Amino acid sequence: MEVTNQEGVELIHDFAMRVAEQIGCDFQDGESLDYWRQTGAEIDGERVRIGLEELLELIGKIPSSYLHHARNPERTVRVGDGHAVVSPSYGAPFVRDMEGVRRYATLEDLNNLQKLNHMASTVHIAGGTIVEPVDIPVPHRHLHMAYSGLKYSDKPIIGNVTARERAEDTVDMLKLVFGDEFATNNTVTTSLINANSPLVWDETMLDALKVYAMNHQAVMCSPFSMAAASTPASNVGTVGVVLAEALMAMAMTQIIRPGAPMLFGVPAMTVALNSGAPVHGSPDSAMVQFLSNALARHYQVPHRAILNVATSKAGDMQAAYDSMWGLFPSMLSGADWLTMAGGMLEGALTVGYGRTMIDFEQLDAFYHFLQGPDFHDIEEVFETAKRVGPGGHFLGETHTLNSNLFLVDSQHNTSYEQWDVEGRLDSAAVGVLKAKKWLQKYEAPPIDAGLDEALLEFIARRSREIPEK
Repeated sequence: MEVTNQEGVELIHDFAMRVAEQIGCDFQDGESLDYWRQTGAEIDGERVRIGLEELLELIGKIPSSYLHHARNPERTVRVGDGHAVVSPSYGAPFVRDMEGVRRYATLEDLNNLQKLNHMASTVHIAGGTIVEPVDIPVPHRHLHMAYSGLKYSDKPIIGNVTARERAEDTVDMLKLVFGDEFATNNTVTTSLINANSPLVWDETMLDALKVYAMNHQAVMCSPFSMAAASTPASNVGTVGVVLAEALMAMAMTQIIRPGAPMLFGVPAMTVALNSGAPVHGSPDSAMVQFLSNALARHYQVPHRAILNVATSKAGDMQAAYDSMWGLFPSMLSGADWLTMAGGMLEGALTVGYGRTMIDFEQLDAFYHFLQGPDFHDIEEVFETAKRVGPGGHFLGETHTLNSNLFLVDSQHNTSYEQWDVEGRLDSAAVGVLKAKKWLQKYEAPPIDAGLDEALLEFIARRSREIPEK
């Protein structure tokens, strides 16, 4: 689905190119500035400005798609060129647990949510930071996040970006899984970094970006846009500014290692002007998603969008509406990597167990919708209609019993009386019950005992080497 024509795309492209050339971005990292000095970029202190032709030449080296390899080769996915890949929630410090209590997330929560995402048929990626396990010291946390993704799922994983050495540890753990040569010449993790919008890349994010680029690993260069605060109070202006930010970071990686896979993406938010709080779920954020994907296709680079993030504090009607403004534009714009598969509340501060399961159902429903109309059995349908004839019904027909009409498990589609007898459960409660059932039937994917031991030994050694504070 398009929301503008080619003229609109060119206008935003021209805007972004003028930002890159006339305003520029601050790169708060000396090593990154040294990379830029290998080009014709203008460098003034930390400010980097680059001309249109050279910027586009660097961007042109980024592949339009790449294979993200999984521990289980059958789970390997292609990102880009029309392949939509869905990944889990990301970065929340809190959970809304099975009892409905909002509390800090733990390693057990991370592992539980890892298992649920592993079981979800329309989620293709294992988590990195599905939630922050705050019971693990920050300097050691990344080790347990990577292990959780590799142990409790065999889908491709997301890497850590909160320090250079944490990105390096992630790469080293993946070398244990895939072997040194394979892991440095193929993409075995995709990670996410955020700019300090407007127009600033800090040392921490750049360090992670450099580590992954050197090792041919994919990174989503994703400005942290909040329209009316960190970007202009305009959906077109927001895309123009964040596009310049992202393209300049992505271009730098091609100086480091030409052909390293990169993605452009933006967590499209607006700001509530009555409170200053970020808002997920609005028509303007949806417009930013559509426009961002149109520009990504213009540059032939993969695009990251956001699915189910709600500003609401509970899994209520507002949460559903909030998510709708992310789910629909992300799916209908043709985005290549879709983050936040399920469960995110409070503008991504909390992941709810029940909310996760409800969101998974909506992903399943949208997958069904995107298959389009099904004509393969049209003759059988006609014969069924002929057999039923005027005044009959189709409920008992063989075609009906074998139908693939989609059913959302948690929808209340029985009578009021039955709903009353069953406890008047709302969707959040139904989601919690479903989460409990899934966890009871979870089966861990097989992992080589020697590999598992090697990963645990790596974690133990690095935990001894890294101070807890």
